[in-house]
Amino acid sequence: MKETIEFIKKLLSNKRTRALAILIIYAIFFVFVFMLISSGETGPHESLEEPEETLPSFELADVTDYLIEITGEESFTYDAVTNLINYEDVSYPLDEKPAILDDYDLDIFKPSNISKLLDVAILESTNHLEQTNTYLVKISDFEKIIYNNDVINDDNIRIITYTDNSLVIVDLSNYYGYLVNIELRD
Repeated sequence: MKETIEFIKKLLSNKRTRALAILIIYAIFFVFVFMLISSGETGPHESLEEPEETLPSFELADVTDYLIEITGEESFTYDAVTNLINYEDVSYPLDEKPAILDDYDLDIFKPSNISKLLDVAILESTNHLEQTNTYLVKISDFEKIIYNNDVINDDNIRIITYTDNSLVIVDLSNYYGYLVNIELRD
């Protein structure tokens, strides 16, 4: 052991062998780091894999029992089963709705239309705590699906779906100026 220490001291006293020893140590270090990075292991609790896109587990096209709540300049609810609109604490049959609500096209928010929008949507995020998926739909796709209009607009609307199949939120606040909650009761 003493001889080995003396040998190392002798090697380190020479400038050339000391530089060579330092280069070898660096080379070993970088080879180790490269092997660690290329193995792709990040630890027991971390994963480099992207979460899979989770589409809603329900078939919206078949839902017939739903409640639409529109929140904006005018706020009201529409119950698809009773076909009643509740506006300012008064219930009206759909065909007798107040004139102030004429600008709101409730057919847009039929679950079958929302299903068509989700077919072209892009998953933006998943919130595991709130159990929601947020999707982006281009306004040009929205216009094509809902109104059959060819509009060039790359802005997006957001659709949030709850994984327990209870609620869909359509955020049209940047486009129409209101937010729509669709409570699914089927």
